[in-house]
Amino acid sequence: MQDKLTPEQRAIPKTAKGQAAALLREEKKRGEAGAVRRVAARPGITPDSVYRYLSGKRKNPPRQIAQKLEAEVRASSKPRLQKKVIKDAKAVPVKLRTRAEIGYTNSSSGRSTPDGRMRTIAQTLPPHYATPLWQALEDGDEQEAQRIIREYLQNEYIREAGGQNAHTEIQLGHIDLMEFEINP
Repeated sequence: MQDKLTPEQRAIPKTAKGQAAALLREEKKRGEAGAVRRVAARPGITPDSVYRYLSGKRKNPPRQIAQKLEAEVRASSKPRLQKKVIKDAKAVPVKLRTRAEIGYTNSSSGRSTPDGRMRTIAQTLPPHYATPLWQALEDGDEQEAQRIIREYLQNEYIREAGGQNAHTEIQLGHIDLMEFEINP
């Protein structure tokens, strides 16, 4: 299976020795003690087999073990790429497309919507909104993410014209779509 690689991503090792070494490097980040045992547990082999692969004494593992080794290396290589993408995304504007139930209340006129309408809005969030949004999504805090989106829509999208809109508060209800596009 051929992977499309980005400049930040290296190809995974092809040999059993290289794959075992990559898994060992990953496990050593969690601590030296028991690293070989943890590597062995991932594909379901013995620590002695890991040592044989590392030393090159055994070069061709059975097909099932070779597939497990490759799957483990592939799984451990992706989080680094995801972290880099998230780090890069925090520094640039992010295009947000959302479909949500949006209502409003205007404190100066006393007008409000009895219930919100489903609206689709596509806007580019500047980095000072995108950074806390990514952090909230990374932490799994959906309430905080919705608060940041509501604050952005209220301050930048609704109130941008000023006038009567300066006193408008929005209510963000059920969100059924949220897509992000990173604009470098």
